[in-house]
Amino acid sequence: MNIVAALKWFHNWVGFVITLTMLIVLSTGVYLGAMDILKRIDDKGQVYAPMTTEQKAQSVAAIFERYPEMSSVNFPTEYRPYLQASTRGKAIFLDQELNEIGDYNMREIPFYSTIFWLHRNFLLDDFGKYTNGIASLLGGVITLVGIYLWWRVRKGFRLKQSIPSNTRSSSLVKSHIQLGLFISVPLFILCISGFLITYKGLWFGALKHTPAVEMQYPTATAKDWHSQLTLAQAQWPESDLVSVSKQRAKKPKDGEKPKPQPLRYNVRFDEHSGVWLRNADNIAMNFDTGAMTSKLKHSERDLSGRVATFVRPLHDAMNMPLSYSIFITLIAVVGTVILLFSTVTFYRRTFKKRKS
Repeated sequence: MNIVAALKWFHNWVGFVITLTMLIVLSTGVYLGAMDILKRIDDKGQVYAPMTTEQKAQSVAAIFERYPEMSSVNFPTEYRPYLQASTRGKAIFLDQELNEIGDYNMREIPFYSTIFWLHRNFLLDDFGKYTNGIASLLGGVITLVGIYLWWRVRKGFRLKQSIPSNTRSSSLVKSHIQLGLFISVPLFILCISGFLITYKGLWFGALKHTPAVEMQYPTATAKDWHSQLTLAQAQWPESDLVSVSKQRAKKPKDGEKPKPQPLRYNVRFDEHSGVWLRNADNIAMNFDTGAMTSKLKHSERDLSGRVATFVRPLHDAMNMPLSYSIFITLIAVVGTVILLFSTVTFYRRTFKKRKS
């Protein structure tokens, strides 16, 4: 068996084996993407009005006091013109007078929650999660093999073959090849990022940044939101302060009583309103002491760190523009169609032929 024949076998048979997992992931991805798009275009009846640093400080203090379980506060921006207090799986939306204008709880939307976990782990907990990760890696490899196989026969295909003219296997195969080529790069990125989200140990360490020299940072007034946010904004006066989020508290060891811990939090910035990756610039603060503990712009990270920050956003459009969310949702739609075409064709040419 030569290399081309081996690659065709791999593309066909391994692709057929993981088709079920990929169909689940892509079809649920279409639903999740559509829900994300609908959520983003809903402005809650609000019109964007920028807030001063003083207003932001007052909002943070009031929201964390009113909703102590919430871990972050997002301020109004051009792409989300309302305040949002959130924690994992929950969010409360408020206007600038801090009146509630809506809420969200993933657990109270059974269908959404089921689709989310079906996408994440096939409803099989850790076994499904790691199976999904491996299937995503194989999907990325199959995509690369498909590009190579297309390159060898590229002169025989035309753009009009992207849409099948009938239901014959030959027409479906040509459509599979052409459509697959169009979405190959973004589909590969979605597959590999999905694999990396599952196996975080391969890249998560790259997010940690250690300055070459020890830095001395200024200090604001202890337990004073206005003083501390003013200090943070002064570091990057041209940037937009977009959110404040509590850092996770350290869990006590087994048998130990929990000890009071200082409130440490991150202040996140957008360098400008059209930035591609939002909330990427960060200043860390200690609320109890007013001390600034670190500050880091995305552009100051080394290459591995900049790449690592894009792993999840490239997969689920978190902190990415609406246009990117629409783009990857369309990729999932086309990918689902391609897999359906290939499944029908492979079954006809392999199993149905043997029966006859």
